[in-house]
Amino acid sequence: MSLIDGGTPSPDWVALDMEAMLRECDGAIASKDDELRRLDEAGEAIKSQKARATEERQQAVLARQKAEAVLEKLYAAVEEAAGLRASRGHGSSRLRIVHPVPDDEPELHSASHPFTAPTDPIRIVGSRSIAAMQVVSGDPRRSWSAGEVARLLEGEAKGANRRTRCLLDGLHRQSVLEKVYSSDGKRTYYRLAATWEAA
Repeated sequence: MSLIDGGTPSPDWVALDMEAMLRECDGAIASKDDELRRLDEAGEAIKSQKARATEERQQAVLARQKAEAVLEKLYAAVEEAAGLRASRGHGSSRLRIVHPVPDDEPELHSASHPFTAPTDPIRIVGSRSIAAMQVVSGDPRRSWSAGEVARLLEGEAKGANRRTRCLLDGLHRQSVLEKVYSSDGKRTYYRLAATWEAA
């Protein structure tokens, strides 16, 4: 609807024009309401995604901190082990070769004194320690690895080698076992070093 150039609008025409404008405005308002609703929904989704991303980032930060701490401990342990190996290397000239060596065993280097029988036997306490000494005493001239003793004590139990190695090291500190090493220094063996008795 349009006015004739220079004409004066009638009240009916103005009313119809305003009604048409109302419909246009209603359509625009409904369209923008729908757009705003979609934006609000998208905003809520973005907030949820942002919250989830923030939480996952925080978890990653904590995991990284833990991994970094573990890595630092690992590096420290490696450095300590290298220092320990280096210190043993400096004293290698004091080690002696144990003779004779059985044909089926590697050449071994002793870390203590050869087998000598003291006047009084060393008293051993603890059922596991006594069992380990019984194994080693079964063949006192043999050099036993921690794995061999572990299999006889615990079979294939998880962690048996580590537990048995600690046990044998403790008996070595009591001077009842002699610790010997393969010629390349990579393998450790244990041999009876003194007479003993169960406490």
